[in-house]
Amino acid sequence: MNRTELLLSLFDSSGFGLEVGPSYNPLLPKSKGYNVETVDYADAATLRRKYSANASQIEEVDYVSDGSSLLELIGQKERYDFVFASHVIEHVTDIVRFIQDCEALLKPTGVLVLAVPDKRFCFDTLRPVSTVGAALQAYIEKRTRHTPGMLFDHQLSICTKAGGIVWIEPTFDDVALVHEPKQAQDLFEISQKDTDYHDIHGWQFTPTYFRYFIKTLRALGYIKSGEVAFNKNDDIQLHLHEFYITLSKNAPTLDIADIDLLKKSEEELREIQLSRAPNPLESALKSKEQEISRLRDEFAKATDTQESKILTLQQHLRQSQLETQTLKASSSWKITAPLRFLRSVVR
Repeated sequence: MNRTELLLSLFDSSGFGLEVGPSYNPLLPKSKGYNVETVDYADAATLRRKYSANASQIEEVDYVSDGSSLLELIGQKERYDFVFASHVIEHVTDIVRFIQDCEALLKPTGVLVLAVPDKRFCFDTLRPVSTVGAALQAYIEKRTRHTPGMLFDHQLSICTKAGGIVWIEPTFDDVALVHEPKQAQDLFEISQKDTDYHDIHGWQFTPTYFRYFIKTLRALGYIKSGEVAFNKNDDIQLHLHEFYITLSKNAPTLDIADIDLLKKSEEELREIQLSRAPNPLESALKSKEQEISRLRDEFAKATDTQESKILTLQQHLRQSQLETQTLKASSSWKITAPLRFLRSVVR
């Protein structure tokens, strides 16, 4: 499935829904018959001016948000069958309130569908995951602006990889910082004096940590929704920089222990290699393949009168082939398969 097909497989899009922040790339365009309302940070005319190259894809905006409560903006509880938000939740200032607002706007059987960036494969890669405690702090503060400290961290740590802001290669090769520390300090000081909204990725997640994050907020009673569907893209897929989750107030409790989710989250972080340096297994395999090639050359040159030499070569050849097969069958070799493929593409 392509991205659109995959997302649409996570919920029933035939009902009445809300798409949050579609900008010039709606998943559910009204022009294609979807029964939706949209909310964005600006009206359609403003968006068309800003994204003039994609103006034809921008539809009328039903609600213009200033970042405050979605529920207060729309003003009607249990209105929608679904709410869809792609690359929105990482921008909100109060992630708990955002989910609570979506829950209030949804009918009892409604679902919240999210496409969320995987911090490991985008410009957030150098920042740590966002904790449940950090989300609760924003919630009790009723935060409507990102804090100066968050703006500082964003400005200080934002990076590119080979000039791109998203990627699929799981290494830190070619990663470069965008700003100097002084620029982060300037933003930090300015944000303490003005009231302007500064848009950043305020929240960073890996796929499994986000599952833990949602499960914990629900278990503690801050939100009502749990996971009913989850998808993490396979290695080497174009959209490896994001993952997808469907939440519902009717979801059963996620049957994975907290400690297992946290362990898996740490494992995900360790999947990113410092460098694309060759794996020791690759060097060993290359050596064996070279030995097999040499033995085959010698075997081809041997004559029928050199019967003992032929038998010896055959034995050595079989042994080398067996050792090569053992290397390729090892779990380490299988685990590093995506990285070898990506290296061949990048190089």
